[in-house]
Amino acid sequence: MGLIHRDIKPENLLFTADGHIKIADFGSVKPTHDSKITVLPNASASDDKACTFVGTAAYVPPEVLNSSPATIGNDLWALGCTLYQMLSGTSPFKDASEWLIFQRIIARDLKFPDYFSDEARDLIDKLLDVDPSRRPGAGADGYASLKSHAFFAGVNWQDLRNQTPPKLVPVSGSQSPEGEYERDVWNPSHIGDGFTSPADVNGGSTSSSESPGHITRIASIDSFDSKWQQFLEPGESVIMISNVKKIRRLANKKVQLILTNKPKLIYVDPSKLMLQGDITWSDDPSELSVQVVSPSHFKIHTPKKVVSFEDAKQRATQWKKAVETLQNRLK
Repeated sequence: MGLIHRDIKPENLLFTADGHIKIADFGSVKPTHDSKITVLPNASASDDKACTFVGTAAYVPPEVLNSSPATIGNDLWALGCTLYQMLSGTSPFKDASEWLIFQRIIARDLKFPDYFSDEARDLIDKLLDVDPSRRPGAGADGYASLKSHAFFAGVNWQDLRNQTPPKLVPVSGSQSPEGEYERDVWNPSHIGDGFTSPADVNGGSTSSSESPGHITRIASIDSFDSKWQQFLEPGESVIMISNVKKIRRLANKKVQLILTNKPKLIYVDPSKLMLQGDITWSDDPSELSVQVVSPSHFKIHTPKKVVSFEDAKQRATQWKKAVETLQNRLK
């Protein structure tokens, strides 16, 4: 349709009642010059050049990290990540923090499980090409080269919407009295040894809404949007970002904690979009360090002050690792 979605991921692929797929969340969409759909002005007003960092860290292609303008190739990279996710249960560049995820993406640190078929491995490998113009579907013939790949052998693209989708794999014993399988359960046993358990995904904790044996949604990684760009200098990019509580004696305050590659460590009022504080950076751990008090509580120590934060997503350890990794990489 001539649209660049820019946030393709499993969470944005929805099943209809009869099992077909619909793509959701067009908040970051960019039209191409030959778009068949009119995009409302406010959908792209804040990002006219289509090169602002948007999307979800684990699915962002390397060219976006280098601030290149958006192309159809961005979505093809995300499709490769999504195929990997659906076949293994984990994203191909998964790591402890956004910073480490970005480093793996830039380095194309990619490993395939042994149980991937040759066709799946070949397609994902080509979709995750560092050159967006070489990804299947990005060439002059459009999606023809993608649809003709051996991974899709037997798929009738001309009549896809009228075909009956395969049923979800049922949990053993979940068959209804009428002989129909329940739709709201999914058996993780068919995924293989690459499945990520709820404990692994959520940093060791499982919410009360999750039950053992059911696939949990991969923990969301903060999306980046253009409103944080005003706090960055030209060429500066975000390494890690979290909405946290700044713990104070009288009252706690919600802030957006941002770590950049400058390096710079700041916290911003997310509602007023005003800079609240700048934590002096140092490569020396004796002058800048992160103390993990609990999975959600951490303190940032400098010679002049100690700032305490609480991260509801329990990423205290990830913040510590991100700061220390950046300090070590600069040496």
